[in-house]
Amino acid sequence: MKVGDLSSGGSKLALALKHLEIKWESAKESWDDATSRAFHKEYIETISPDVKETLEAIGRLSEVLSRASRDVADFGVE
Repeated sequence: MKVGDLSSGGSKLALALKHLEIKWESAKESWDDATSRAFHKEYIETISPDVKETLEAIGRLSEVLSRASRDVADFGVE
């Protein structure tokens, strides 16, 4: 991973969210009570939008860093 490369970290985060969703679906098959529903509402439901927002921010920041890197390269500085 080169300096300023955010894509691998973002990919890991997206994959972790997907794994969480898969594991939660599996857990719901055997854990379906008021406590599980409260857990889902408080933790599972709230994390997904936060992670997606973070991934969007990582994408925007990655674009800015790429543009900055190209601009610096244009001046012969690396």
